Order: sequence, then structure tokens, then C-alpha cells
Amino acid sequence: MTQYLEVPKDLVGTPLDEFLCLKWPRISKGKLRELVRGGDITVGGTPALPSYRLRFSDVVLVDADIGALKEVARAPFKPEIIYEDKNLIAINKPAGFPVEPSRWGEHPVNLTGAMLDWAESRRRQDGLIAARPRALHRLDLGTSGVLLYALSLEGEQHYRALFDERKVEKVYHAIVLGEIHREGVIDSPLAPDPRQGGRMRVVKSPGGKDSITEYAPLKIFRGFTLVECRPRTGRTHQIRVHMASIGHPLIVDPRYGGRDKMHLSELKPGYKPKKGKPERPLLQRLSLHAKSVQIISPDGETLRIEAEYPKDLRVLLSKMEKWRRATQTPSG
Repeated sequence: MTQYLEVPKDLVGTPLDEFLCLKWPRISKGKLRELVRGGDITVGGTPALPSYRLRFSDVVLVDADIGALKEVARAPFKPEIIYEDKNLIAINKPAGFPVEPSRWGEHPVNLTGAMLDWAESRRRQDGLIAARPRALHRLDLGTSGVLLYALSLEGEQHYRALFDERKVEKVYHAIVLGEIHREGVIDSPLAPDPRQGGRMRVVKSPGGKDSITEYAPLKIFRGFTLVECRPRTGRTHQIRVHMASIGHPLIVDPRYGGRDKMHLSELKPGYKPKKGKPERPLLQRLSLHAKSVQIISPDGETLRIEAEYPKDLRVLLSKMEKWRRATQTPSG
């Protein structure tokens, strides 16, 4: 049965594929475009391109069974919103959830599903969602912290251009192995490791992409350091690889030389486990947090968005302060 979708006045000029995403946000944009190109979705019965900008008098005809298409799964949690305006929304990403659906379905719960839940809670009276969140960048599965989404097509174009031009100031906090007493800069090209899929490595010879990370110690513990990292480029696993390359991998990062988890027994002298109970780890994900992002809005306003540490990092740092407090302070 054909569905007839009228174009609201406030959406005149919207590209057809964007309009369809507001109606069916859980269907991939690529699939909706396929239906348009295949003639299953037309404008007044006339074939149109996905980029066609809708007019006031247009009626969109849908001759496809949308209900039979695969949808992005819902998420069992609500995202923690830390900033929102008409063009941008920021969340404090929890560790353990990928930003996008995984290729092989190994992580069915993801941030895309959570943000679509948020968007669908704001449906308009005409059944369309008010805005479709679009991720502007990525954080690794095990990383927590600031994650930005555009809420409009114009916002997406503006903010993506800033990322492409390296005009976004990102600050990460990492807990690493070893003591770092002075700030520094790591200027080491990175490239995929051909020996191990999904892993990056420093490449001395031609072939690597330029990669620069500035770092400075924030708090020194005995055997560990809380470090502030400012990546000047945006390469995959950049901070993880760069810190490992100078002998200070993240304390939890088995892929690049850290542990697979961190226990209290590794910090507390004379630790005695409870009888009959295995020790629970203090941290069992990357010891990396996207602390803040500074970016310029379309109106020219400087936005600095900051995410507080999640509970696992707060607990770990408190235990380090108690059992691994050092007398040294960072040097300039």
C-alpha cells in the first residue's frame, strides 16, 4: 500500500533523503537512498534523486514495505547529555559501547541506537523527529568522554569542515605506565600494522601519515602518571600508539603494551584477597578519557565542552592517590 507523505512548511528545501531519515531514523540513509534510486520512493509519482530539494507542493510517495527493513537496535541506557543547541549535541560517552553499529554485529548495542532513542523521544506532531543526530568523530570502544553529534545538515557541514581543517581542540586524559616528569611532543607518523589487523604502528620510513601528540603530566604516582594529551592530528589509536612508543603505554591497553585490567592488589601493599572470592578489577577498559573539546559554532561562538570522569576512573585515581602517592610534582 502506497504511503503519502506531505512536506511540512518548515522542511521545504530539505533534501529528499534527509526528509526520509526524519520519518524513519532507524533505517540506514544508504538503504533509503537505494529505494529512491530504484523508484520505490518518488515525488508525486515522478522519480527523483536523493538530493532533490523538496518544494511546498510536493507529496512523497512510498511504495516500499519500510517495516520489513532492518532497523538500528535500541539501547538499554540513556545518553548523558552535557551540551545541546540547535546545531550540536554532546554526550559523555560511556566506555564499552561503539559509536556506530559494528560491521559483524559483535556489538549490537551502540551509541547510534542510544541517540536515535533520544531523537525519537522528540517526535513532532506530524510523526517526524525534530533532528537526526550525526556523529562528527569517533572514540574507541574502551574510551569514555566527550562525543559530538550534529543536529542539522548545516551544522554537520560546518563542524566537519572544522575537523578536516584541524581547528578542533581535543584534550584527553590518560593513565599510563611509568613516571613522566616533563611535557613533550611526539611527532611520529602512523600506519596500519600489516602483521596484525586493526592495529597501528609507528612508521619511520615513507608511508606513514603525519601524527603529532602533545603531552604533559598532570599527576605523578609511584610507577604511574596521569597525563594530558592533545592530539594535533586525528589518526586511529593515535594517543595509545604514541604513548606506547615512548615507553609509557596506557595502564589498561593490552593491544599496545598495557595490562588487560587493573586490580587493587597491584597498588595496595599487603593486599589480602577475600577468601573464596576472585578479586574484581578496578578498571578493565582503556585508561583513556576524552576530557574536553573546544570548537567554534556556526555563529562564531567558542564552545568548550567538558566531560567528567566516569566512576571507574575516579575510583582508580583515588586508590592511586591513597596507595601510590608520589612526592614528585610535574616539571615545566
